[in-house]
Amino acid sequence: MKVLVMGAGGVGGFYGGILNRSGHDVTIVARGQHLESISHTGLRVESRNFGNFTVHPKTTSQPAENHTADLVLFCVKGYDNAEAISLITPAVGPNSTILTLQNGIGSGDQLAKAFGSENILLGATYIDGDKREPGLVTETGDSPRIVFGEPDGHISKRSEQIHEIFSTAGVPVELSDDVTKALWEKLVYITAWSGMICITRTFFPQILDTPEAAMMTRSVLEETFSVGKAKQVSLEKDIVENTLEVFRKVEGTPVSSMFSDLQKGGRLEVSVLNGAVSRIGKEVGVNTPTNDFITACLLVAHNRALDSHS
Repeated sequence: MKVLVMGAGGVGGFYGGILNRSGHDVTIVARGQHLESISHTGLRVESRNFGNFTVHPKTTSQPAENHTADLVLFCVKGYDNAEAISLITPAVGPNSTILTLQNGIGSGDQLAKAFGSENILLGATYIDGDKREPGLVTETGDSPRIVFGEPDGHISKRSEQIHEIFSTAGVPVELSDDVTKALWEKLVYITAWSGMICITRTFFPQILDTPEAAMMTRSVLEETFSVGKAKQVSLEKDIVENTLEVFRKVEGTPVSSMFSDLQKGGRLEVSVLNGAVSRIGKEVGVNTPTNDFITACLLVAHNRALDSHS
């Protein structure tokens, strides 16, 4: 399968490397030193679950029209969507499938507007991945996994084919008939995980050891759950307690990608995470004061990064 990876960081770089090692024709879209390193010495993957290896995918800074992809893995940060959509357009044909594995809510709508909903698959991935240095991506957590499916829930031939290529490559993957539920389940998790780490500048053992911060964590979870239910998403009623239990078992100092961006002075995905909960909450009449607070604080850092980026 001809695979184009748009966004070769901890998510796209890792899954692109795994699929290339499995024998697929992978092209990585990258830029700067990351592009140069992959082009000259290959893409290095250091993985807790898949071992360390180097692959030599094709590379480009701008896909050409003569390279029509069968599958596009859309893995950029939400704030880069407009630029990324423009970049991949020449490589998207009528039979191309775009699988978005981004954080948050809303990117699928942007892709559908650009390419048609019939070309889009929605997905969520659970992975502790990072672009450690140019040409090197790392995976350090529990076994990474992907949940994806058709926006309308039907099981299509193309989704079965994509399930097969990931499964054959050894990636735990679930083909869902309710991918909207899967996206909101991750949103419940990540608004609290990423939002609380960013707002406190510390790690979850310390967050939950502080009663006030633990209460705030519960509030984020309950608000996101309530907004999802108001949107008629079939979230399980015990998701808040189950997610808190996952957080209680966290050891060490794992962080979110948004916190890594915050530490580097980079732009933040807050608009598709806590910001999305705040925005959708207003639409459906659900108050979200904790998500509003986190969004307001993190937008200051995001806007400062935008000013320096421009």
